Amino acid sequence: EQVAVGDAHITVLTDEGEVLVSGSGQHGKLGNLEALDQLFLEPVELLASEKDICQIASGKDFTLALTKVDGIIYSWGKNDKGQCGTGASLSVEMYAMEPMPVPIEGMLEGRRVVKIDAGRAHAAAITDKGELFIWGMGQTLQPELVTSLGHTKVVDVSCGEDYTMILDQDGKVYTHGFGKSGVLGLASQKKSMEPALVE
Repeated sequence: EQVAVGDAHITVLTDEGEVLVSGSGQHGKLGNLEALDQLFLEPVELLASEKDICQIASGKDFTLALTKVDGIIYSWGKNDKGQCGTGASLSVEMYAMEPMPVPIEGMLEGRRVVKIDAGRAHAAAITDKGELFIWGMGQTLQPELVTSLGHTKVVDVSCGEDYTMILDQDGKVYTHGFGKSGVLGLASQKKSMEPALVE
């Protein structure tokens, strides 16, 4: 159904809603409470009861899985920059991780997520109301609503290394993050911490 790759791990979503992983077990990347590498695809046992996983996304060292009916995101893996969105620690620690799938709550609690994506060390989610939430990159430890896009509905999002691209219902594209090499399309190499319209 879907595949996602990280720096040294892969994740597969089957057409039956089962999540399989293999590769490096370091930093909890495989979601099975062990740091052992897996040479073959194995199920994420702690997601076995979730039969309606509809999307997966992987960053460098973490993974997200989204349920279809309730729109709940589960995350696991390295969490040193808040990329798992769990807000688990008060400070960003080098060895912080979520060794098993944990539901992301905070501002997403009570909202239904319909789309997820993951970058190197951050992630994004769109709700059924077109709201955009972003977390990670050492900026936020839990999902935060991007209020500057409250005037429109977001329909798609894609996360890069340290930047994000956003598409709204009117076909307008916004970018934000670190603008190295002009990657934001804003005629600049400066960072833009709020989404800026690409013209």
